[in-house]
Amino acid sequence: MSNTTAVRGFVITKIDQFVSQNKPVTPEQVRAWVDAMADMAEGMEPDDIVDREQIAKEIESDVNVHIGNWNSMSDDSDHIPWLQERLDDKAEWKFWSRYERLMRNELKLPPKSVDRLDEVTDDILGRLEDPKREGTWDRRGLVAGQVQSGKTGNYTGLIAKAIDNGYKLIVVLAGVHNSLRSQTQARIDEGILGFDTRAIRKAQQADGANRIGVGKLAGEWLHVSSFTSSSESGDFKLAVAQGMGVVPGGSDPIILVVKKNKSILENLYKWSTHLKGSTDPETGKFRVRNVPVLVIDDEADHASVNTKFAKDDTEIDPSVINRLIRKFLDTFEQTSYVAYTATPFANIFIDPDADHSTVGEDLFPRSFIVNLPAPSTYIGPERVFGLDADNANAIEGVEALDIVRKPWDYDEWLPDKHKALDPLGDELPDSLKDAIVFFLMAGAVRRLRGQVQKHHSMLIHVTRFTDMQRRVADQVGDYLDSVRDRLEFGEGGSTVLASQIDRLWSEDLLPTSLDIASREDLASQVGDIPHLEDVKAEMVEAARRTRLHVVNGTSADALEYVDHPDGISVIAIGGDKLSRGLTLEGLCVSYYLRASRMYDTLMQMGRWFGYRPGYLDLCRLYTTSPLVSWYEKITAASAELQAEFEAMSAVGSTPEQFGLRVRQLPDGLLVTSPQKLKHAATYSISFSGGISETVTFLPDQREANIGALTELISSLGGDHSPVGDGRVWRNVGADTVIRFLSGYKADKAALKSLPEPLIKYIQARRAEGELGSWTVVVAGRQNGTEHWTVAGQQLSLIERSNQAGKESGRYTVRRVVSPAHELVDFTAATPGWDQALADTVEAWEKRPNKKAGAKPPTAPSGRSERFRRSVNNGLLLVYPLSATPWLKTHEGEDLSNEPFVGFAVSFPHSVGAKPLEYKVNPIFLKNVFGWDGDDDE
Repeated sequence: MSNTTAVRGFVITKIDQFVSQNKPVTPEQVRAWVDAMADMAEGMEPDDIVDREQIAKEIESDVNVHIGNWNSMSDDSDHIPWLQERLDDKAEWKFWSRYERLMRNELKLPPKSVDRLDEVTDDILGRLEDPKREGTWDRRGLVAGQVQSGKTGNYTGLIAKAIDNGYKLIVVLAGVHNSLRSQTQARIDEGILGFDTRAIRKAQQADGANRIGVGKLAGEWLHVSSFTSSSESGDFKLAVAQGMGVVPGGSDPIILVVKKNKSILENLYKWSTHLKGSTDPETGKFRVRNVPVLVIDDEADHASVNTKFAKDDTEIDPSVINRLIRKFLDTFEQTSYVAYTATPFANIFIDPDADHSTVGEDLFPRSFIVNLPAPSTYIGPERVFGLDADNANAIEGVEALDIVRKPWDYDEWLPDKHKALDPLGDELPDSLKDAIVFFLMAGAVRRLRGQVQKHHSMLIHVTRFTDMQRRVADQVGDYLDSVRDRLEFGEGGSTVLASQIDRLWSEDLLPTSLDIASREDLASQVGDIPHLEDVKAEMVEAARRTRLHVVNGTSADALEYVDHPDGISVIAIGGDKLSRGLTLEGLCVSYYLRASRMYDTLMQMGRWFGYRPGYLDLCRLYTTSPLVSWYEKITAASAELQAEFEAMSAVGSTPEQFGLRVRQLPDGLLVTSPQKLKHAATYSISFSGGISETVTFLPDQREANIGALTELISSLGGDHSPVGDGRVWRNVGADTVIRFLSGYKADKAALKSLPEPLIKYIQARRAEGELGSWTVVVAGRQNGTEHWTVAGQQLSLIERSNQAGKESGRYTVRRVVSPAHELVDFTAATPGWDQALADTVEAWEKRPNKKAGAKPPTAPSGRSERFRRSVNNGLLLVYPLSATPWLKTHEGEDLSNEPFVGFAVSFPHSVGAKPLEYKVNPIFLKNVFGWDGDDDE
């Protein structure tokens, strides 16, 4: 054991002791422990010097990890609580105890992360059914977490605890590619089985040569069977399973890691049901009794969701993978199904009432949804792309890190709309050359920081065509060889590479590292910044160690890291097979040009999210301006969905109620491919408890909308009161609001604010005695300098930054609403205000990823206000917008400076409100949502 390992292990043990005794752990205490143990270790091995500062910094980072609470919603009408009484015997949970020791002592995970994983997996396990409960039971749940945030570790812990408590058959559905299945199997080998399944399949045959992970720990050897292995040919095979002589429900538990593949799942069904299945005399159905089964569906939004639907009431067979999963669950008498995904949009859209006469109900998570927190050290989309504060939806703003770079020169080399056989440019674009050299520089810095034995990866994702990927790889390989030779043997009279390194250091690496290191919440994620000359010298070895790897979905892609535990440096080139679940260990630099318009597909392609201990400042994402814009919108949409979940969780909603609400959000179809929506031809909208606002405008519609605003103000009269530099009218009739909306011309892409559905909703609620009285606000900019007179009223125009490019022809803003305007009818310290504020604070407390030390809200969110407002009171907010930000995008053009008119309609929550449905077709989907068949898997 090295001195560094010994010192770190000693300090972690001391921290665990302090935490168990509720004693605070200070940075001074950590450094004292490091010094004491280092003195002792170096006294025994004087040649093995410990980098005390680096160890102390890494451990302090672990200690300072902040992890919020998870939140959840459930329907326990068919559930019998059982776990609490078992927790007293938790010390006897042998599989869990072994896995916990692995995480703490060998994987060196932060103590807080292990403690929180223990707590949340207890919670999830308790939501499953007691495997010892007799009779028929079936639980369906969903666990949602961020991309690359530790979901595999979570369900590995859940599996360990499930085995300890009596589940006999565990099936892990691990994606659709061999690479992800092999990677998942390797994690199960390490955390549950304790042996390398490439060598053996039975625990009884394990010896010192093939024991790994938990199998190397001292203590009792635990027996568990596996008929699958992490090798390329290691997926489930019927002949192998039949030859093992083991049946489901026997003395030893069985765990299988399989692909979502038709023949694999059919063979799994044959084997698992053949010996113990029988026909139920009462129902005539084929059932397997007394074998408690746990199915973990990894990447559950991919392949598992039914993409077939009936156009009328006739029954139609589900899509293949969905049908086989449902049939498996329907045949076993005792089942728990847990879907894991970072992008739960498609799963939430599953129809909870869908059933089939032979394969049973669909996979909607009717029993529970658990939303996992990500530790403060997790770098997610908010950190990479930023997030605007949205008080109306109780969303905190997050400043983007300066780690995104926009390639400027790739189009002639590889155009966006290329085909498989198109020619590739003769030479790599300079931006890609920069990315490769920066990757080598980052590798050198990491080595100087003591991360010599850590994996170091670069992602190049520029095309989905495999032949094109190979040609890209050839060019990258040639360039890498050239850089390697120049570093090792010199450049002669040329200084091209030396100048490139100097420029990247002074203009990029150094300023970004200094910036991130100066941020209090991120400083622990940055190591020491070395001298440039030391970096140049170390780049020789960094380049020598770097290899090229074309990812093609085989097990070798996943096991490259497993087979090189001392760390490898790799440039991975691939396409779609990189975008689902496969983890690139130590990913540092990404060069990404692929485009998709579906939220879930784009998020899953984001392999650059995750944990970057000690090298966050060295990470870079090279990607295009349109992709950055899409990711910003996705980040905001995901935050809104999260806020919706938190609000509904706070009031005790069930998964079915949440699913219904999400399916009816005004822009709901944007979140996933229409083929994953069971009723893709139907567009459902519910405005109850929501706000609909215009965010995109067409210049030639300004005249009509100015006319609509003129008529509105004229009809309202002079009896108004001020709000900032605007005006507010109260007790306005619904007909006045409807006339304004009828005269308003909206961009058809603005589905949140199309007048027709808004008017129909108001009319429907008026017929039920609601929305009879309205407050109308015409907003103005406080101390604004640009004024405009309309209907005798001088208004101060509001400015909103233009988010659209010149080529779009549109004026687009992130938000038109000023959040305080939604509270115009609320008065502080009144019962309504206090109740809405209490709801806001409760939802905030349930937020899993709130910042450490964050203070609770002091004013109600717009969402809470809508749920507390009378069903009779509607709110119309109108915003006269200056055209100046839009005109700046069109400098040199002779365009009108007439204002744009934006609006928002805020509706109170209505129990009786029903969704409005609209029929849409593929042309509509393509024109409005930008979707086409290539965006789906």
